[in-house]
Amino acid sequence: MKRILILLLVFLISFSAFSAEEEKKDLDPEGWWNALWENSNVCFDLFARSAFVRGGFTAGGGFSGGIETDQFRFDLYALTDYFLDPLGSMGALARMEFMIEGGVSLGWKFLKFWSFTTYVSCDIGYYCQFLVYPGNEINQLNSVFNGLMLRPKLMTELEIAKYYSLSVGVFYQFPVIPAYSDYNGFGILFSIM
Repeated sequence: MKRILILLLVFLISFSAFSAEEEKKDLDPEGWWNALWENSNVCFDLFARSAFVRGGFTAGGGFSGGIETDQFRFDLYALTDYFLDPLGSMGALARMEFMIEGGVSLGWKFLKFWSFTTYVSCDIGYYCQFLVYPGNEINQLNSVFNGLMLRPKLMTELEIAKYYSLSVGVFYQFPVIPAYSDYNGFGILFSIM
């Protein structure tokens, strides 16, 4: 039920943003497309993140890059999380666990004040879980779960210079295909570029 509500919320926000743009566009059929990309520039982020899953925290980070317009942001991203308690067992069930993910992030600027910009966005990515079981060598990785991950997030960014800003955000992540509740959880992220 939570997934349906979150997807519905993301859809409604996207729909309201696009309907507001429809009211502003000229009668020219190509006008809305050209207006969407006006004042667009390249954006990139290097970020640290931590998620609270299985009663413990992860240590992770990643990078993203894409295009930013006056209203929207489109990024490709890659990230990884290292689990401090592999499989939630302090090492009894697995010696090491980490997750890698790549995907696309779609964001909408819904508030801008002074040098601060607040985004509502959603990451849609493909994740892979890797484990090293007890008794195995560290280089014997086992791919266990993989699938589609959704991550709605709220971020506030402070622009320091044209291509440099700091941001902080919160997110909730959940795998949807296949459903894997061990990776459901809230988290925080801090972007340094």
